[in-house]
Amino acid sequence: MTTNLALVLIGLALVPYAVPALMPTWRWWLAVTCIFGSPLAALWIQHWIVSSRLNYNEGPGGGLGVAFWALVTTGFVTGVVVRGFTLLFAAYGLRLRYVLAVGILGFSIVPALIVVPTWWHDWKMRPASEACRAATFRVSVADAALSIPATSFWNIYLGRTSSRDAYYLESNISQREFCNASDDGRRPVRATNIWLRLRNFGLVTPALCTGPVADWAKTYCNAHEAAKRGGDDKIDFPLNIYLFAPDEVILGEFGGTRSTYQDSLKATPQSGDVFVTSDASSGTEPLTFSCHQINTGYWCGAFYSWRGGTHLGYTFQSSREEIAARGSRIDAETHKFLSGFEPR
Repeated sequence: MTTNLALVLIGLALVPYAVPALMPTWRWWLAVTCIFGSPLAALWIQHWIVSSRLNYNEGPGGGLGVAFWALVTTGFVTGVVVRGFTLLFAAYGLRLRYVLAVGILGFSIVPALIVVPTWWHDWKMRPASEACRAATFRVSVADAALSIPATSFWNIYLGRTSSRDAYYLESNISQREFCNASDDGRRPVRATNIWLRLRNFGLVTPALCTGPVADWAKTYCNAHEAAKRGGDDKIDFPLNIYLFAPDEVILGEFGGTRSTYQDSLKATPQSGDVFVTSDASSGTEPLTFSCHQINTGYWCGAFYSWRGGTHLGYTFQSSREEIAARGSRIDAETHKFLSGFEPR
């Protein structure tokens, strides 16, 4: 937040603060509270009713309006409360200098309400330390081990459910927390599931796609760049990659399964899924894709046992006639990409 903007925001809040805070008597204080407080209360009640509607759309300027009136209301309510306390203290014979001290302290509450949350947000979002950003995490899923750079975009889950013990390396907060959990990569970590999404928050370019790009990461980097333009389903790379221990996770949370090939053997016409088996092999069984139709194409996924008790899964979009061929190419690209995370 720039200094000029901070001063403007503080000014917006201090003016309505000063109106009740400078009232000389209880009657004046009560009158001002009713005269100005009632319209503000009515305004927020109306906003609550309107915003509760299913078709509510605040429009491009709605957020600014809400922020403006929130500042005005915060300043006014703070002024009412502070002046109420000072009048109460004065009625009980508290010395004038103490009453003035309370008023001045209350005057500082308004800028604090604006500055402190902004400072706290900036502090939470601060980058990780240099040692953390340079770390390589030793992460195992079942018996498969990987070396994951801190600056990659993997999500790492340590528990059975994704709602707990989850770390998102793209986030500064999560990156710092995972560095603490792993002692900046010096301590191995056992995970239940790790997930790579091609679509990332903010679509920030991953560090491994800046500067010279390793051969194993080229297709991923090309697909990531295409995702910024909305063409993330045009390059032969999966939209999601999962490495997981099936007995240690809730498979339904990410649409996982032990084997799409085994699922295809038990499928019925009523299931609604389309199973496509390619000429390629997953290693122990035919490479099989489970698909369902979306718009004019299909959303497909393949899941199977990978290595050391770890299962591999990935998803992609394709036209109906291209599922087998495109899925086979994506499977090969997935294995090539994962080879870059093998421990050296």
